[in-house]
Order: sequence, then structure tokens, then C-alpha cells
Amino acid sequence: MNNNLLFLCLAFGVLILSTVTICVAPLINKVHNHISNWGTLNCRKDKDEYDDKKDTYDKVKKKIEKRKVNDCFAHNVMHDLEYTALIMDVVFGFVCTILGFLHYFDVGKPFEKISGLIGLITGAIIAIMTCIYVGYSASIFNNGVVRDNNSYFPKLYSNKAYLKWKDGKYTPNYDEDKLSDDTEIPYAKYRDLGKKQYNYDSDLYKSSLDSNSEFNNCQIEMLSLITILATPTQKISYTNNANSICEYIWIKELLILNNSVEYKYAYDRWLTTIILSVFIVACGLGVAVFGFLLFKNSGGSSSGHVPVK
Repeated sequence: MNNNLLFLCLAFGVLILSTVTICVAPLINKVHNHISNWGTLNCRKDKDEYDDKKDTYDKVKKKIEKRKVNDCFAHNVMHDLEYTALIMDVVFGFVCTILGFLHYFDVGKPFEKISGLIGLITGAIIAIMTCIYVGYSASIFNNGVVRDNNSYFPKLYSNKAYLKWKDGKYTPNYDEDKLSDDTEIPYAKYRDLGKKQYNYDSDLYKSSLDSNSEFNNCQIEMLSLITILATPTQKISYTNNANSICEYIWIKELLILNNSVEYKYAYDRWLTTIILSVFIVACGLGVAVFGFLLFKNSGGSSSGHVPVK
């Protein structure tokens, strides 16, 4: 397979992959209201408010508020990068695909050197910009805490319960010993949104229809959680059966998160975008390499197709 054909295939790959990625990208398509406003967040105002009040915060509060400000700026950057990188990928991919066709059919030889230089430069830009976007997107996806109007999503067990009887006490789904070092450990991250505890669960719905199920008899109000956490070693019995101990405890206010599959939808779109963008980076590097070879071999006989006379 000759260089011109490879250049064409890689450029066409950038064009197709970036077009598909634009169609699934989470911010461009506003796949969920938790991230749809990231481009319009007023992070400068948040920073000014933090600077004004930080001396009144204790150590933990200061750490939490500073993280909010940093997250805001990171979300702004990711929004701008998603638009810039993916739109640029489509434009450059289209240009290089046209040039690839011209050289493959041996009609672009007079400007082969210019085409090679264009491929080298645009391929490098595609790879660099998309790689930066992937880095930001993957970092937020993996480490970002889900926040809605400054309210966090708590970490839940797979059956949507907040507490589980374990090691002689009721414990949440995180290591409480690490709480002093990581104030965000009790909260769900974006990478968790694909899990069933944040989406509709058919098994739990069926349990809700049984008045004698643990799910129906071990739900509490958020205010009662304080009492349980204060005495976590005290077992709780079913309200209608004193001999039935609650292995899990559900918080009623948190169950509103679980009536749809919208979080799984957003998770799938975001993860797909990251994976496709990695392939765009690889194709962009290929365009740069074969653009350089086209530039280097300009004037040679490296055409992909020799017309029949």
C-alpha cells in the first residue's frame, strides 16, 4: 500500500471519526442538564467570591470551595476544547481528504510539496488539540464529582441503598477513614453514572411493589440519617416485623435520582466520545507522518494510481 493511499485513508478516517464524534459529544449535544451549561458558567465570579470569603472558612470548607472553583474553570476549558478540537478535526480532515484524492488519482503532482506540508501541519494540530481535549475530558470523567446546583450525588450501593450493615455497623459505600484526606470521597463521580444505582432498576421496582420487602420497610427520611450515623452499631428492624433486621437502608429523598436511564445515556455518550477521540489522535498522527513523506518525496513517482492511456 503506497503513501498516497495511506494519506487518503487516514485523512478520511479523521473526517469520518470526527463527524461521528461531534454527533455524540456530551457538551455539543447537551446530553444532560448537569453538563449542558458548562460553557456559560461564571467562574470568575465564583473565584472572586472565594477570594473574598476564604479567610472565614475552616480548612475543610476552604478545600471544598477551592475545588468548586477549580472544577468550574476545568468545565469551561473542556467545553471550549470540545467545540474547538472536534470542529477543527472535521475541517482539517475534509481538506486533507480532498488533497488525498487529488494525489491518489495523480492530478495534484504540481502542488505535491504544498499538500505534504499542509498534511504535516494539520495532522499535527489534529493530534495535539484532540489529545489535549481527551486529557481534559478523561480527567473530569474519571475524577469529577457530580454536582447539581451545588448539591452532590452521594455514593450509593448497587441496590441504591445509602447504608449497609457491615463489620458490626451501618456504613456508607466509601472508606470513612479517608474522609479527612479527601472531602469528595462520599460523592459519586461522572464515571459512576453508568452504574445501575443511578438509573432505573427493574429488580428494585419489583421490590417496591411488595409491601413486606426490605426495600419498602427500610427507607428513612434524610433527617433520620443523622440519628443512624450517630449510633451506627444499633441495628434497625422492619417497621412491621421486629425480627427482620435491615441489612440495607435507603434514603427516600435520594430515590428521585433513579427513575430513568438518563445518567447511563450521558455516561455512554461521554465514554464513546473519549474512545473515538483517541482514534482521531492516532489518525491525525498518521496524517502528519504521511504528509511529511509526501512533502519529502515531492517530485518523485509515488502516485497512488496511474491513469490508463
